[in-house]
This record gives sequence, structure tokens and C-alpha cells, in this order.
Amino acid sequence: MAIYFHSKNRWTYIWLAIKHHTTPTHVYNLAHDKEEMHQKDMPIMRDLKQRGIIHKKHHHHHHDQ
Repeated sequence: MAIYFHSKNRWTYIWLAIKHHTTPTHVYNLAHDKEEMHQKDMPIMRDLKQRGIIHKKHHHHHHDQ
């Protein structure tokens, strides 16, 4: 079973994945700082932040070159 499935935010992860053409696991991993964030992930991060879901301590940003 997918890691995000038992999260109370699972439907938000699924919705954001559809909206941003990615997977719910990717959205979950970004929210929980389990994956390095890239510039292309900024719209996902914005949506997570607006919904109060971000759990990370992201003081620095990684950018694709």
C-alpha cells in the first residue's frame, strides 16, 4: 500500500497529484521532506502551504540548473 494512503491528507495528495500531473507519493514526499525539491515542484509546494500541509523545515531551496 502507498505510504500516503493512511494520511488524513490522502485525498489532498491525490487531488494535487492530478492537478500537477504527478503522483500522490511524490506530493506526499515533498510535504514530508522525503524528496529533494526542484524548481518544477514550486507550484505543488505553494498548494501544500496554502492548505497548511507542509511538514518540512525547508529553509533552503534546491534548483534545477
